[in-house]
Amino acid sequence: MRPRPDRIVDYREYPVLYVDDEPENLRIFELSFRREFQILTATSAEAGLEIINGHPVALVLSDHRMPGMTGVEFLARVCEIAPETVRILVTAYGDVSTLQSAINNGSIYRYVPKPWTPDEMRVTLRRAVEVYALDRERIQLVHELTLLNRISRSLNSELELEPLLDRLLSTVIEELGYDAAGILFFDARGEVLAWGHFAPESDVAGSLRDLKITQRTAPDFMRRLMNGKAQLLHIDQALELEGPIRNWVTEVAAEETLVVPLVGKNGVLGALAVDNRRGGRRFTGDDQTLLEGLSNQAATAVENARLVEDLRRSREQILRADRLGTLGTLAAGLAHEINNPLVTIHTFLSMAPEKREQDDPEFWSNYHALACREVDRIRRLVDSMRRLGRSSGTDAATEHFDPGELAQEVLTLLQREASRARVAIRLDRESEVPKITGVKDHVQQVLINLTLNAIHASPEHGAVQLRVFPERGEAAVCVEVSDSGPGIPEEDLERIFDPFFTTKGPDQGTGLGLMICHRIVSDHGGTIEVRSQEGQGATFCVRIPVGSDLGQGATTPSA
Repeated sequence: MRPRPDRIVDYREYPVLYVDDEPENLRIFELSFRREFQILTATSAEAGLEIINGHPVALVLSDHRMPGMTGVEFLARVCEIAPETVRILVTAYGDVSTLQSAINNGSIYRYVPKPWTPDEMRVTLRRAVEVYALDRERIQLVHELTLLNRISRSLNSELELEPLLDRLLSTVIEELGYDAAGILFFDARGEVLAWGHFAPESDVAGSLRDLKITQRTAPDFMRRLMNGKAQLLHIDQALELEGPIRNWVTEVAAEETLVVPLVGKNGVLGALAVDNRRGGRRFTGDDQTLLEGLSNQAATAVENARLVEDLRRSREQILRADRLGTLGTLAAGLAHEINNPLVTIHTFLSMAPEKREQDDPEFWSNYHALACREVDRIRRLVDSMRRLGRSSGTDAATEHFDPGELAQEVLTLLQREASRARVAIRLDRESEVPKITGVKDHVQQVLINLTLNAIHASPEHGAVQLRVFPERGEAAVCVEVSDSGPGIPEEDLERIFDPFFTTKGPDQGTGLGLMICHRIVSDHGGTIEVRSQEGQGATFCVRIPVGSDLGQGATTPSA
């Protein structure tokens, strides 16, 4: 927003009222200045007040000695009715005390002594009109800045792109008073400008959705837009406009359409267009300035919303990649865990034909039961792996589950990995651990990541312990994962959950696992903390409220 002093060059935009009970004085005043100013006259204070009550007046001059109401009294009334109007007293009789009192109490801006000369009066009129115009400009700027600040806070509080655009257009129509509005955006390559959102939705909006604007079809329009220039399109000049712009203007059928570029940090994102299709007022310089200020705020909000959207997509991809990486680590252990029960099942099936004719209760009872248990064991392992590999998203289902049983599943899945690393792994489950509500697969991923880290951190013949217990005095469950490794240096403790921070080698980890764990636990309304001293291992404590519910609290990990 900036002052526009060029707007006060045409003095005829600002009415000047001269009040004097002598008609000859009024006639001389009108003849002297009517070419340069819009002159109104009145022969009494009452007539002057009637004019002022009828429409705005920039400047009022009044003779002091008039019957019924003096000039000072009249100008004091004007001050009450229209305090923004500049007031000048014209007098040959006013004594010093009268003038001083009128100036001090704000009744008059200044006074002009009689007799006045045209040149001196012309300078006085110009300066008074300029004071009025600049004051109106100041008031308008303050109003616009206040409005833009409020709109900016509203827009920047919305980080979802679609609701943001809806809020922007509703603001343009409902608060700024334009008939209709729409937003156009460039495609990813910045070559095609296409319509995005409209308000209000109508048949016109439906017709415009297929309208595309390119450098080839509308080079002049695109050049001005890319240079950050606002453009006012007139329907009576439609034949002179470029093809798609002409189609746009004639389809809207508004007298004027004002197009303001949305300029972001790295260039023009698109454009904000408003029109007066319902016969609203014509656009002025104030409209352009206001919409330019709004477009700056809107471009920043759109860029922020797009950034949040990109981060969410990246986070979902990272989460999926991390889960798939965990699956790869578990694949060898799963093969081993399945092979063991398969030996039992294969032996049972191989012996079954021979035992079919024999009366062998032990085989048909005990061995058959063992084989069935091993089949069920394989089913549970495969089911755990299937759930772990399932892609996460905003539709991830919540359920009520036992965190102790979940920890047992994790221990089973990672037993092979622990054996290969020659690390003992054990689980300590306290009794009466309450169930929690959440996305079971996501919590399982947290425990797998923490347990795998603990196994990798522990030396040969070391130990990893999982402990599940209710938090005393709180409606929460704690799961601790402790290792017997070298511990975490104190300077790294504050950074352990930062994205891409890792103490592993470049081929051993991305530094995203703990960040993902932290977000998943936060999404469940919980906390994750680490305690460690160098040389004494590390303990990660996951705390999840019993009443955690993603549907009522945080978002899911891919959100």
